[in-house]
Amino acid sequence: MGSDQFSTFVASNRPRIEGALNEWLPVSMAPGTERFNEALRYAVFPGGKRLRPHLTLLGSGLGGASDEQALTLSCAVEFIHTSSLILDDLPCMDDAGLRRNSPALHIVFGEGVAVLVAVALLNQAYALLAGSARDDAQAKRLPALISEAAGCIGSSGMIAGQAAELALSGARADESALSSRDLKTTALMRLMMIAGGIISGAPDVEVAALATFGECLGRAYQIYDDLADTLGDHQSTGKSVGQDLRHLRPTAVKGSSHAEVRKLAADILESGKNALARFDDRPEARLLRSAADHIFAGLSFAHTS
Repeated sequence: MGSDQFSTFVASNRPRIEGALNEWLPVSMAPGTERFNEALRYAVFPGGKRLRPHLTLLGSGLGGASDEQALTLSCAVEFIHTSSLILDDLPCMDDAGLRRNSPALHIVFGEGVAVLVAVALLNQAYALLAGSARDDAQAKRLPALISEAAGCIGSSGMIAGQAAELALSGARADESALSSRDLKTTALMRLMMIAGGIISGAPDVEVAALATFGECLGRAYQIYDDLADTLGDHQSTGKSVGQDLRHLRPTAVKGSSHAEVRKLAADILESGKNALARFDDRPEARLLRSAADHIFAGLSFAHTS
């Protein structure tokens, strides 16, 4: 199955995602916060591909969440993602000047405001996760969802990945070190696939299948990011490129041919698609498989750009 189905799904659902992000944007009403609010909107709008919130819609649907819940969780995931991008671009991290085809937030508004916006978005994400419980049964599952989110974001997830990446700068790394670095991407993709299932009480085997798909998609996406950083340009990627070389970081690309790297990504994606077999031919499962093909199309593009 090609990527057309997922592209159509994105085109039809993007307006409602953009509307919900605007509705739940953590704008401050306090005097003196006008520049903060301006920076907040600059960070979130216009967004990038919005890949993660659309995947969250599908994963949440497979997990048994209602459409309204899925939209709430999608916005939480996008706020977490945007928060991580803001922090990743800071001079003390990647020191990147371009994001989503525009100057990075800290370039325009300063590092202090950028940090505050990142924290505000992360804080709002937790509020939205908490608000996804719709009845008493789901409220009892809320601690499990918050715990999972904290793990995926914190010292077992995205923060661990960022710390590993900083440690890898200028250093040689084995496969386990690169795996830690990949948590920057895989942990959030795991969360976006399983959040709806956790709050809805989906069977453990189904949550595990969704987690496997998310982690495989995240690993492949990180390979795409490594390839794009090596082979792409800022016009096609929308962000600063050549960062890994500048910081002397080992990547999935280094030491392997581009054909080998693309095959690795394809194999990982196939494993992720196979994990969805228990959902048979449900529409959301078909669209997630299409999303995997969409990712591989991006890998192929990165190779030829």
